[in-house]
Amino acid sequence: MRFAWCFGLCVLGAVALGQQKSFVSCPIVRDTKTVPCYLAEYEGETYYLGIQQEVTSEFHPPQLKHQVLVEGRVAEGPRVCGGIPLQPVSISVLKEVNLSCNTLLPPEPGMDAPPVPRAVEPARREGVTGPQEFTMLYAFDDDYVDYAANEAVTDAAAYAKRIGAKNVKVSGYRATTLLSSGERLVEKPGIAEKRAQGAATLLRGLGISGVSTDAKADAEPGDGKTDPSRRRVTILVTP
Repeated sequence: MRFAWCFGLCVLGAVALGQQKSFVSCPIVRDTKTVPCYLAEYEGETYYLGIQQEVTSEFHPPQLKHQVLVEGRVAEGPRVCGGIPLQPVSISVLKEVNLSCNTLLPPEPGMDAPPVPRAVEPARREGVTGPQEFTMLYAFDDDYVDYAANEAVTDAAAYAKRIGAKNVKVSGYRATTLLSSGERLVEKPGIAEKRAQGAATLLRGLGISGVSTDAKADAEPGDGKTDPSRRRVTILVTP
């Protein structure tokens, strides 16, 4: 056991702690005695992405038969489920079907899934009355609103009602992802507008009036570090 633990740390040492990794790869599912682990390989190394959790979690398991865009930072600690941990990590499932992405690994002794992390309560804005901005984040080339993004819309609507907002501006963005290989992936034209219109529809459905939309046609540049945060919609609520 001591050798296995040391091996995990020693191999991790070969990859610089804090190094940003951005790559496209097939997801790998490793079965365990509790919940499945999700991994991905890049340049001969295996990285740990996360475990299957509830829909409210930040990590959403990728689909097999599709490649995924992995964006994350090498985290401190031993290997998890056989892979170097990335934290924070963003996973985007690419829509094109790839039948070769179908690797399922059986359980192995000592290869256990980590415990499910405890949910973090969102920050509240009670007592605040001035202009406030709420941010919705998206997977690459996608306008799907996940649980966290839906929470941002709900919070924005609640705040707008509380302060009697006169203006609610929804701005959609598209972005570029800089891969570790130097290649750049650019989100498709029109995705910014789809994101903005989708968020505006949700706000109106929650009873918010005076909603305007704006879409940025040009893709923001990628830096290989903050790219996931640029795939977004911002909701500016003004009294």
